[in-house]
Amino acid sequence: MGGTSMTIDADDRMRVLVTINPIESHFRGLVTLVEALSGLGHDVRVVVPDKWATWLHDKYGVRTVDIGPSWLDPEFDTVVFGALLEGGAAAFDRALMTEFTSARVAGYVADKVLELSERWRPDVIVHECTEFGGYLAAEALGIPHVVVDIGPLEAVVQRLHQEVVRPGLTALRSRLGLGPEPPTPGILRHLTVSLTPAEFNHADFDAPLVRYGHELPARHDERLPSIFTQLPEDRPIVYLSMGSIGPRSTRFMLRSTEIYGEIFAALSQLECSVLAALPTQYQDIFRSLPPHIHTMSRVPQSLVLEKVDLFITHGGLNSIRDTITCGVPQVLLPFFADHPGNALRCEKLGTGIRIDPDTVTQPDVQTACEQILADTSYRQATRELQRHMRALPRQTAFAGDLRRLIGGADVE
Repeated sequence: MGGTSMTIDADDRMRVLVTINPIESHFRGLVTLVEALSGLGHDVRVVVPDKWATWLHDKYGVRTVDIGPSWLDPEFDTVVFGALLEGGAAAFDRALMTEFTSARVAGYVADKVLELSERWRPDVIVHECTEFGGYLAAEALGIPHVVVDIGPLEAVVQRLHQEVVRPGLTALRSRLGLGPEPPTPGILRHLTVSLTPAEFNHADFDAPLVRYGHELPARHDERLPSIFTQLPEDRPIVYLSMGSIGPRSTRFMLRSTEIYGEIFAALSQLECSVLAALPTQYQDIFRSLPPHIHTMSRVPQSLVLEKVDLFITHGGLNSIRDTITCGVPQVLLPFFADHPGNALRCEKLGTGIRIDPDTVTQPDVQTACEQILADTSYRQATRELQRHMRALPRQTAFAGDLRRLIGGADVE
């Protein structure tokens, strides 16, 4: 998190507890808010499983609270990705919300946060939109809670509220002595944070909402890959990343391999330089790629995106916010959760071309890439959206909004 500069009196420090599901992309969806608050001198602590605490501190420099074993495990992977393979994106979303509102996930986190509050009572709990344990604990403690939309809020959480989320949370609320989960998602009661411009989403959101500009998150160990010094200057650069969840699922690996195969076949035909984030388990499968395609097990996206001409992505909101911030057009292959809605919005806004990953072929990808690289309107549309993003308040404004919320005032 870099050097923390105290700019407030000790009496004005807010105690902010942050709860997340232990998936790096979920944390990246709000890490810059954590950094903004900590940089102002507030006491911010992130709730994580024991095996994640040291890693998260070393990579991002955040202060963590260890609450025991991970609640995401191989069983979780089998259930949700099995649902994706057998029933498609809708089945995946239902399985995901069923898991995230279960006693072993949300109930476990809520209990641990309540135990923590006996030693260190937070003033407010901030949680990402698929993590419900922090919300339940805040309700039990009678303190404000804030939800950060990392992507699936409207596309999954609200859409499945009546069918899946509300029944699951009602059972957990009863155990905590709380009334039933309300018809309107309780997580929206106090404040929702969006890190996107209204031109992209949340334009008609009817709950209390604040917006801040997206800021590119970075790990402490990230450096720009040295390959950038060797790329020819007369060729466009294409960056490929299909996210950090789907490709790393053992249950989904066979299908991911087929999709990567179609993408690499297309990129092999293009006169460009390619930097591809290819997880380790796929490296041996794709050992014989053309020399203009460079693979790395992990690419520092925040450092790379602003230097490329095209981004091939799964369409998760983290990646969409990054690409808007950097003004880079996209080819999108959306899988589940918020991906399909994000890809549709990008296509409607003219910033990218959407391809169905269930039926994707090499000609689909090649044609889309060639079209975007040849037609400057896609980059122009992305840069127009970039201007709207830059017009939003900086994330340091979050501290004032939290202070007003804790004090009982309306947040504007």
